[in-house]
Amino acid sequence: MNTEEIIDIKMYVPEEDSTGTYEVIEVSENRYKLTSNDPFNETLIYGTIIEVLPEKKDKDTLVFKKVYIESEFNLEVISLPMSLNETELRVIGQMIIDEGGYWEVLFGGMGYVNLPKISKLNVINELNKKIKSIKT
Repeated sequence: MNTEEIIDIKMYVPEEDSTGTYEVIEVSENRYKLTSNDPFNETLIYGTIIEVLPEKKDKDTLVFKKVYIESEFNLEVISLPMSLNETELRVIGQMIIDEGGYWEVLFGGMGYVNLPKISKLNVINELNKKIKSIKT
């Protein structure tokens, strides 16, 4: 098993009665580390290690059992300002990465920002500074 290889798994979450595809890194048998966020479940966020049942729901669908280790990141969902273009947003994205975080854009305008719990970066302040600098 290559612990750094990102794979897609199909997983059923009984509490939500939903099935989705998740990008993960396999860390051991029946345990996976999430490498992105589930936009519909605030428990299943980047960096969380989950455990699945040994038996599958069907031939290619795993069944979520529990969170094995909570993420070391806080998730903040931000409505991205339309006044900033992709290049300007990438500057903020690089700040997030420099803090050891992860970010992604979902639904065309929602920024999902994962920052280490010890981070002091205020993404909304940085977005506002960028907007202000463009206007002046």
